[in-house]
Amino acid sequence: MDATFEALIAGLPGAQLVRTTTSAIEDIVHDSRDVRPGSCFVCRRGLRVDGHDYVPAALAAGAAAIVAERPIETPAKVGLAIVPDGRVALASLARRFWGEPDRRLGLIGVTGTDGKTSTSRLIAWMLGAYVPGVGELTTVNTRAAGADLKKSGRLTTPEAPTVARLLARMVQGGDAWAVVEVASHALELARVDGFAFDRAVITNVTHEHLDLHGSLEAYRAAKRRLLDLLDQSPDDGRGKAAVLNADDPVTAGFAHGCPVDVLTFGITHPADVSARYAGTTSNGLVVAGSSPWGHWEAHTHLRGRWNVANVAAAVACVGSITGDVSCGVERLASFAPVKGRMETIALGQPFQVIVDFAHTPAALAACLAEVRAYTPGRVLAVFGSAGDQDEAKRPMLGRAAAAGADVAIVTNEDPRREDPGDIARAVVAGSAGGGARFETIHDRREAIARAFELARAGDTVVLAGKGHEQSIQFADREEPWDEATAARDALANLGYSGG
Repeated sequence: MDATFEALIAGLPGAQLVRTTTSAIEDIVHDSRDVRPGSCFVCRRGLRVDGHDYVPAALAAGAAAIVAERPIETPAKVGLAIVPDGRVALASLARRFWGEPDRRLGLIGVTGTDGKTSTSRLIAWMLGAYVPGVGELTTVNTRAAGADLKKSGRLTTPEAPTVARLLARMVQGGDAWAVVEVASHALELARVDGFAFDRAVITNVTHEHLDLHGSLEAYRAAKRRLLDLLDQSPDDGRGKAAVLNADDPVTAGFAHGCPVDVLTFGITHPADVSARYAGTTSNGLVVAGSSPWGHWEAHTHLRGRWNVANVAAAVACVGSITGDVSCGVERLASFAPVKGRMETIALGQPFQVIVDFAHTPAALAACLAEVRAYTPGRVLAVFGSAGDQDEAKRPMLGRAAAAGADVAIVTNEDPRREDPGDIARAVVAGSAGGGARFETIHDRREAIARAFELARAGDTVVLAGKGHEQSIQFADREEPWDEATAARDALANLGYSGG
């Protein structure tokens, strides 16, 4: 696609067009390393660097236009515009460049501390029973026009140009709706500002990402921002609804003063869509409940009782769109579990091995409580906490492991620029008064091997925190990593190779 710089800037709130350019704009970028001839380079102040410092590199790479927050020297042939906020401008320009694809399909945003990915994928799978195609953009996958696309990078929600481009691809491929997992970072840093959401789903809001937000209040405000974006979206005939967790006090509180229709889901509190655990078959959870569209019962391949709430959220969201849940609920019988979420690794060993992404205190506590319920022996946990992120949650993770496990091995998650020893000590500091025996082994492969050596028949080993992720990040490198593969390798080293 291409467009004129003047047309892209026209009507952009607060924008001042200093100089136009005769060159067609062929892309919207924010990273000078991605600039090609014809690119419009948008400067924004990042968490660690200032994009304005990279204007010379962008110009050298052939940028046709610059959008900045302050006056910048540029050659006469290069377009220039000044905007109040580079992040907001980046999102708006990306939407415009890609033809506002968010207006051309139904858009569902899913946020929350835990359960975002599973809920997003459940919604997409259920909705696929009713419409020609559903695009997906989640932590673990990208899907457009019925095809799985390679997901690059670790960001739950990519930068605005990537989101807009992928939504455009969904539109071009005939998708009718898209489900986008929206992280608090994306809401705080304006990655989805201006995108026209038709549904907003909030799973829960507990403790996470205080490294960015600074306080729980600011973190909660960032999550609630999705409701503001929903309210600001134009009415495109698909209606608007906020789907909120009645069991979570923070999320339930968002209903007060919510400017759009609210639909609640819950297990323990009264809700529009109620759900209950109805048993476990050899395949997985059975979830049943009631809704404005009738009673329902879903047979799934899911593990972990927290998925009862995730299924309820999906039922509420899909019902609000289709006015029916029967076909969607029936389709859940063929829903494949999300990689790295309660994933069982079995090579004939006499103990269970579970890989789960649980990396927040609430998620780790829930995961350990779940496996405790069906483990006749001990529960062993291998986990860590990421560097350069929320330090306050580290002792909370230690507390969760001390309460829920018999043996806890603290290891590297993504130490990044921090000393792994400092991270581990902060985690272990939270274990005081708990019953678990703690060890620290920084090398994750060695930590897994140690847990398997300690495990006895009837035990369950939980490998928490990495889940689907494909690398471990250090200060000077990023090492390839696959938790499930590492677990299988460690079991093979012990002589297990069967199914």
